[in-house]
Amino acid sequence: MADRKSYQRQYYRKQAMNSMRRTIKNLKALRKQFLESPEGIAYKKRLREDYAKKYREKNFEKMKAYLKEYRVL
Repeated sequence: MADRKSYQRQYYRKQAMNSMRRTIKNLKALRKQFLESPEGIAYKKRLREDYAKKYREKNFEKMKAYLKEYRVL
């Protein structure tokens, strides 16, 4: 009897893992499809611009010192 319960537990655990793998695979495909669409391209561009803006605000003094030192007129 104990062997049967163990077998059933292994079977359902395997089924659950396969289900999760399929879910992850489908989500990755959906994400890739979205990122290749016009909306996804605009989304990536917006994220990139936001990151650049935050970086410039955070490192303004460093960038200013660098420009002062290495600016070629």
